[in-house]
Amino acid sequence: MNTILYMGISINGYIAKADGDSEWTSDEDLKGFYEGSKRAGNIVMGKNTYLAAMKSGYFPFPDALNIVVTHEQIENRWGDERVLITDRSPNDVARLLEEKGFQTLFLAGGGQLNTSFMKDHLINEIYLDVEPLIFGRGIPIFADSDFETELELIETKQLNPNTVQLHYRVKT
Repeated sequence: MNTILYMGISINGYIAKADGDSEWTSDEDLKGFYEGSKRAGNIVMGKNTYLAAMKSGYFPFPDALNIVVTHEQIENRWGDERVLITDRSPNDVARLLEEKGFQTLFLAGGGQLNTSFMKDHLINEIYLDVEPLIFGRGIPIFADSDFETELELIETKQLNPNTVQLHYRVKT
C-alpha cells in the first residue's frame, strides 16, 4: 500500500488556523486534494478535517471512498459505499483499503492522524502545497510526538505565482 500525505500548509508548517479554519489555501491546493483523492479512489481524514470539510461544503469528496477516523460517534448519512466512519488504527485502515482493492491510501490530515500514520511508518510520499501565509498559532502538520523521519525531495512545482508544491519521498 502506497500512502500519500497531501497537505496545504503555511510557510511555518500550520495546516489550519488555531480555530481550525483552513479556508485560506489556494484553489490549486483544493484542486490537488480532489485530483489526488480521485486518483487514489479514497481519502482518509480525522474528525477535525471532516468537520472543516463539512463546514465548507466539500464533504464527502466525490469519486472517492471517504474515511473519517475518530473515536467520537458521527452519524453516517451518506452510506457505507461512500463514507466510512471508524475508530480503527492506521494499520487497520490501510489493511481495510487493501482488502477493498485499493493500491494507494490518500491521507488528508489532520495533525494527530498524520502523526499516527507517520509513527506507524505508513507514509511513503508527502505533498506540501506551501501557501504564502504565516500564522502565530495554528494546527501543525504533525502533532507533538516522539519520532523522526528523513525525507528526500523528489520535485518542486510552482502552482501559482505565490504557492509552491514540495513532493517528498519518505526514506525507510
